[in-house]
Amino acid sequence: MNFSDSFRKIGDIDTAEILKLASELSDEQWQAEEFRQRRYEVHRDTQTIGLVFDQDFRHSHPTRLPMLQTFEVALRPVLQLVAEFYEESEKGVQLTEQYGFGYFIRATLVRLKAGGSIDEHTDNNFSLAHSHRVHIPIDTNEKVLFSVGKENRNLKVGEVVEINNRRPHSVKNQGDTDRIHLILDFVLPGEQCCCGVLHHPQTLCSPLACRATDHLEIPCECYPET
Repeated sequence: MNFSDSFRKIGDIDTAEILKLASELSDEQWQAEEFRQRRYEVHRDTQTIGLVFDQDFRHSHPTRLPMLQTFEVALRPVLQLVAEFYEESEKGVQLTEQYGFGYFIRATLVRLKAGGSIDEHTDNNFSLAHSHRVHIPIDTNEKVLFSVGKENRNLKVGEVVEINNRRPHSVKNQGDTDRIHLILDFVLPGEQCCCGVLHHPQTLCSPLACRATDHLEIPCECYPET
């Protein structure tokens, strides 16, 4: 979702238990699902463990995948932290009163191999443009550079950070160890993207109403980079 910055820190969390569970996964498990790599060339150097995920990138009724059972208890603190951050904001309180509580539409573990990269891209479908994309480094090194817009950061283990996925973003892992992030997409029902507020303030966002801006057929100029 677009906002005024490139990175927004939500808080910090102890990720030791998630790392322990992730380290117990076999290479076969990491390599079992290739959808993300096959569909998106920019993710060719990554491997993914799906926890909550649907290949159609739906925006409601997410599918809880079998691997979620392994990580569910360890994930509870970070899920609570993220949900409370958005739901207890001024806007979140108003939206939850009117439309109900938020939910996680996607949760995945993504491993970026040592020496690998994720090429610059923007996230251009309805659900990705209308959810909060949150990254939590589980295992990383000092030579991983995350670029969003004009800003570059080395995110530290346990940082909980929303990225502005509507700006061009990329990652380079120039270290000699793999990088593992937990990526969460959180939805506040009824929340409009900034372009929706601008172009159709009286109509809720939908794939049809927001298609032109979601796919950047109309440039989003709500929050120009500085």
